Amino acid sequence: MLLLGELLIGAVLGLIISTTGVGGGVLVLPVLVYLFGMDALAAVATANLLSMLMKISSTGMHFRLGNIPVKRSLMILAVMLPSTLIASYGITYLAAVPAWHNYVQIGINSLIVLAIALSLFIFCTRLFRPEKLAKEQPEKQPASLLSFIIPGTCAGITIGATGVGGGVVMLPILIKYAGMNIKQAIGTSVFVTMLLSGASALAYGQGGYTDVHLALVLGVGSILSIPLAKYLLKTVSDRTFQWVTFGFIVCSAVTMLYRVIVPG
Repeated sequence: MLLLGELLIGAVLGLIISTTGVGGGVLVLPVLVYLFGMDALAAVATANLLSMLMKISSTGMHFRLGNIPVKRSLMILAVMLPSTLIASYGITYLAAVPAWHNYVQIGINSLIVLAIALSLFIFCTRLFRPEKLAKEQPEKQPASLLSFIIPGTCAGITIGATGVGGGVVMLPILIKYAGMNIKQAIGTSVFVTMLLSGASALAYGQGGYTDVHLALVLGVGSILSIPLAKYLLKTVSDRTFQWVTFGFIVCSAVTMLYRVIVPG
């Protein structure tokens, strides 16, 4: 019965991640902390591994649907990977030093709050000032993606340090700085954060913080939701996805802020 419940939780998380790009730390961290009783560091470590496992199948789906511009995605990955690895190994090193433990927790919580605030600001701008959308030309993004370097590096640090990626960090900057529409942003977010989460999980795994068994079970459960996710991506409009994604970020923001204000 416990295994069945874990598979069901994995299926629900997988559906949300595949269709909205929201997942990783935003939804998985609260689940690991409140439902499975993990401490913050173990939750971040396990969330990164789980995020990678859940996004393998959904990445393939997005490739088949044509939602991942390969060249831009690889350039984005090249920008974000170094900062993700530096943050992940830095957190594992500092967490092993008792004198730095509280500072690490403060830093992680601050990054989560800043990531949520930025994503909500960008999504509010796009949803409630739609006239700005007409002025945007997402298909004319410069090949160098120079404007993406600074926000991409900051996003890589946030993903590596907190496990927060997907919708909260990646979607807004892919739309704003990489010139993607919402479905391209979701597909690219799933693909890039799959690889970034895997790299981060490797760093945390070397420190022994990851619950590999639980991550594997939840990852298998996420596969069950792929047919429904594929159907929704084919039939639901871009505008609807924007509203749904925004709704999940708002709900996640409330959960994360509560976790910061009322720790433990």
